[in-house]
Amino acid sequence: MSCRAAPWGRPSFPASARPRPPSASGSRNPWNNPVFKNSWRLVGGVPNMFGLPSRLFRCMASSGSGDDTFARPTSTDEAVAPSPLYSWPDKQRPRVCILGGGFGGLYTALRLESLVWPSDKRPQVVLVDQSDRFVFKPMLYELLSGEVDVWEIAPYFTDLLKSTSIQFVRDSVKLLRPSDHFRREPGESCTGGVVHLESGTVIEYDWLVLALGAEAKIDVVPGSAEYALPFTTLEDALRVENKLKGLERKRFGKSAPPIEVAIVGLGYSGVELAATISERLKDTGTVKAVNVQTTICPTAPQGNRDAALKVLESRNIQLFLGYFVTCIREASTSDDSSITVEDSEVDGDHKKLILDLQPAERGRQGQILEADLVLWTVGSTSQIPRLQPPDAPYVIPLNGRGQVETEETLQVKGHPRTFAIGDSAALRDLSGKLLPSTAQVAFQQADFAGWNLWAAINDRPLLPFRFQNLGEMMTLGRNDAAITASFIEGLTLEGPLGHAARKLVYCLRMPTDEHRVKVGISWFAKTAIDSLASVQNAVANSFPTPTAAISITNRSRPPSGAMDPDSEVVFDFQPYLCQYKSGRIFRPGGAPTVPAGTDDRTGVVSKDVSAGAANVRVYLPPGATGKIPVIVYFHGGGFVVGSPARPGTHAYLNDLVARSGAIGVSVYYRLAPEHKLPAAYDDGWAGVRWAATLGDGAEPWLLDHADLSRVFLAGCSAGANIAHNMAVRAAAAGALPEGVTLRGLALVHPYFTGKEAVGGEIEFGPEIREFMDRTWRYVVSETSGLDDPRVDPFVDEAARKVSAGIPCERVLVCVAENDVLLKERALWYSREIKASGYAGEVELFESKGVGHAFHFDVLESEPAVELQERIVAFIKK
Repeated sequence: MSCRAAPWGRPSFPASARPRPPSASGSRNPWNNPVFKNSWRLVGGVPNMFGLPSRLFRCMASSGSGDDTFARPTSTDEAVAPSPLYSWPDKQRPRVCILGGGFGGLYTALRLESLVWPSDKRPQVVLVDQSDRFVFKPMLYELLSGEVDVWEIAPYFTDLLKSTSIQFVRDSVKLLRPSDHFRREPGESCTGGVVHLESGTVIEYDWLVLALGAEAKIDVVPGSAEYALPFTTLEDALRVENKLKGLERKRFGKSAPPIEVAIVGLGYSGVELAATISERLKDTGTVKAVNVQTTICPTAPQGNRDAALKVLESRNIQLFLGYFVTCIREASTSDDSSITVEDSEVDGDHKKLILDLQPAERGRQGQILEADLVLWTVGSTSQIPRLQPPDAPYVIPLNGRGQVETEETLQVKGHPRTFAIGDSAALRDLSGKLLPSTAQVAFQQADFAGWNLWAAINDRPLLPFRFQNLGEMMTLGRNDAAITASFIEGLTLEGPLGHAARKLVYCLRMPTDEHRVKVGISWFAKTAIDSLASVQNAVANSFPTPTAAISITNRSRPPSGAMDPDSEVVFDFQPYLCQYKSGRIFRPGGAPTVPAGTDDRTGVVSKDVSAGAANVRVYLPPGATGKIPVIVYFHGGGFVVGSPARPGTHAYLNDLVARSGAIGVSVYYRLAPEHKLPAAYDDGWAGVRWAATLGDGAEPWLLDHADLSRVFLAGCSAGANIAHNMAVRAAAAGALPEGVTLRGLALVHPYFTGKEAVGGEIEFGPEIREFMDRTWRYVVSETSGLDDPRVDPFVDEAARKVSAGIPCERVLVCVAENDVLLKERALWYSREIKASGYAGEVELFESKGVGHAFHFDVLESEPAVELQERIVAFIKK
């Protein structure tokens, strides 16, 4: 679903349907509250799983359907294994099942919750989606630009619905069996049908809302499914982000070839991707955009199209208009190409890709494009056709695109108890034109669907849906956008004004008031910080350039007027930090934070407390009793960004503490370059000492539950470096109180390096070693460079002896297969500590197919769960 909506309006409804405050149903904890209950009974040897009239059940249960769940037994003696039936809380009140948690599905559920109902007719609502997050898809592009964090545009359904009576089920839909098209005898019970889920669970419903949306159609030409990436889901966006990070790390240094990104399709999604990625890459890469038509965004208003074309032509973007892709393949030595086999290697075994282009019109020559990454934004496919019953493949009427044919009331034709909205539905406007698949349409349909469900359940007239086109919006970079409002002819807001207006509209359209406020505060804080930085820079520009800024780069100040000192970059520490000649420091991700408190998903409780010279965030697992282990954790971020309150770090600690049953102590350490090392080491040690002394003997959680004979040090990236150096400090006589035992040291994707290459680092060019040296010198106050034992723990015999003497019983080293810069050094660490004479156990764990610090925003992905379970097993061993 693309988004090109201005402020989305609501239809005018009767006063009796005005919203009411959400019900205080309390929060639900998925860690100990099951969603499903097996509830079925056998009647006459046949599983009557749905409570349907026997004649109706026989119509639905055909032995020739190929669906084992509904296969009719050949005899009454034959055992049939029934499927678990979703247990509705109330046997009398209407049951509404909503499939799909996008704009259409979630907003319909929230609309139903807001309406005023008779007590006996208030529906029970279950929302089913294959993801555990609602995704505000129009802002996925901002993940690539670093403007937003995952929690802002992809909150968990459990968080959004915690104050409502709406139940959420994470599952995929396998089969639809509607029964509202059957003719019933007077007095027979009336039900809408059943839904089969992939888990095997069956949901019987009275009313159904189809809001499943559409899937990216990626298998269009040979090689597209194998080599191109779509950009329609959160998982897609995170995958693209990881690919870009890998390419950026691989291409550090001026001698490296530019990054080449190909984008197929220049509708709204393709244009927004091209603008966002080209701005991110700047001079380090090129975007090649291909479109079969000779214009971009052919359905867009002229104002938006002109603004977009102006931006695309001003950046490092090559447009191939009037071409279509016929094939995507890997580069080989036989290709007539300027690339070499060595250059074609990116992220290990990933090679350069070749796109074969053919002209859409005669008289033009074909083209061959090279790319490191191919993004596919053309085409989508409906999920509904594959969900039709095999024995009744046309029970749900579809158009040629696989969309559901609906009445004006949004009811599926021939199915009065089934509604279809969003990308799932085929609805035409008054001129007979199909409505576009946009968030604006889905949002407005959700309001009507909610109202019409209320009307149908209460025997009231249903309203015909009328779409109100309020305009279209698109992002064109971190501070650029275009908005054309339909109600003011010829007006297009672009540039910073359009960007601010777009973000304001989207903030107001977040699904719940609570999330809207959180996002608004976060975005306002980021804007305020950027504005303050601009003011500081304006003042700084009135004075001579600070000596410190010049010493960082060893450059002399250019002649007056040669370059804006607030635009000239003197130190680029991708992807964390950028410092300008004026002295201004820009951190692309900003400093978003989340408060301590009770985590609704895990039940973990946290609080921020002072720990001597530092501060820490302490985490207590739910139901903690007796003495439990203590984990002192250090976040990553290259020593220059991050904090325990950063959303990804906070969510990770909640998850780790809940799974391990240990107390977590996460240290707020000072960041470089404002506070160079050893400031972070000193703060880290203050946190370790505080935990080892039970919070100076005054922290109730530690006094009641901390088992100081089971203390663990852990960290990721730069945090893993800090954890190792804390273990070194702990080896000193009297460093820790009597009775404190360091059971383990867990290093996840640790930040170590050295002057001499080890392992696969010999393949790096000299620019990589130069970059590592510059960044290390940038974050530390005094150092001899990469032969510093704090970053090269085995640089000489003295360092080896110190590292071998760490007082931890066990060491766990975790690496990521695609961690280009740091994997080899982590493998080296695990080998060297074994060879150094260290007396404890050393464990090594590798996550396949992922990159550096991949796990923070995808905690429930399979690789992240495997990594977390390994760390938990290390703690519990």
